[in-house]
Formats: sequence, structure tokens, C-alpha cells
Amino acid sequence: MKKHKINFKKNSIMMLSLVVVIALGIFFIDILKDKTEKGVKLGGRFLLIDQNEMNFDSKTSNKNKLIYFGYTYCPDVCPFDILKLSKFIDKNPHLKKKLDFIFITVDPDRDKPEQLKSFLGNFNSSIIGLTGSKSQIQEVIKKFRIFVKIHKNSSDDENYLVDHSSLFFLVDKNDEYLTHFRPSDFDSKIQSLL
Repeated sequence: MKKHKINFKKNSIMMLSLVVVIALGIFFIDILKDKTEKGVKLGGRFLLIDQNEMNFDSKTSNKNKLIYFGYTYCPDVCPFDILKLSKFIDKNPHLKKKLDFIFITVDPDRDKPEQLKSFLGNFNSSIIGLTGSKSQIQEVIKKFRIFVKIHKNSSDDENYLVDHSSLFFLVDKNDEYLTHFRPSDFDSKIQSLL
């Protein structure tokens, strides 16, 4: 009988210890999960200049924003991605009331407002082109953690390529990051998000 009581106590203590360890594990996993999900902040307010040389403050827009980073001299990817966006807007004109469609340059040296206007003139007129000083663009690139590498050739400063992340970002009207996706996932992702 004594042996049975001792085993019961031992088993009870072991079970209680196991429950405490599992509970602590779950608690710490939740804490770590929150830190990794909330630890990296993307997006935020930005102040730039649009293709009509007007100031653009992302905070004054009362809409969610679909943002793409690129440059107007891009030989292939950017025009293709903006065409995809343009066709989407053409098919869903009602979304212009809910969303700002934004193209932010990663090449402010060449992409002045008039260049943006010329480039975007080939696409849906709802797309807002944004540029700014090097430091302003660098600040926005940093907020969205966009990779950018400019390949300038010393013999020809005007003709160069820019490697950059090719992503669409969706942010809410308060400039809080919602999600991002690759252009190749545009059709499948955008419908499910809106």
C-alpha cells in the first residue's frame, strides 16, 4: 500500500511537471511567434512627388495602397508588371474607390516627374507615379526593405540597369503593412486579398 502511494505521488509530481513544462513551452512559443511576426516592420508613411509635380503624402490618402517599386528605364520586368496592374485596374474600375495604385521609382536620378508621366502614359491613368530626392527614395526603400543595386558604367552615366526587388505591397490607409507578393502571383493573390 505504501509503495502504491509513493508511486502515485511520484507519478502525480511527474505529470504535474510535464504539464508545467508543456504550458511554459506553449507560452514561450507564442511570445517568440509574436516577436517574429511583429518584429519586422514594413511600410510606413512616405512623402514624395507625383508625376504631375504635386506633393504626395501617403497619410492623406484615405485608401489602401497597392505599391510597386521599379524604374521607367527598365527594359523588361517593370513594364510587364505595370501592364499586368493596368489590365487589372481596367477589369476592376470599381477598386479605384478603395485603392491607390502606386509606382515608386528606385531610380530617382533619371525618373523625374516628367519621365514618370511619359512612362505611365502607356498604362491605366489611375496609377500614381512617385519620385523624390535620393534620400527620400532611399528612406522609402528602407521602410519596405527593397533590394536595389545600381550598375553605372563610368563611361556612360545615363544608360545603366538597376537590380531591384520585384514585389507588390498592400498597405492599409494608415500605411500599415498588410502583405506582399510576387508579380507572378498577382492574379491569384490580388483577388483573394480584395
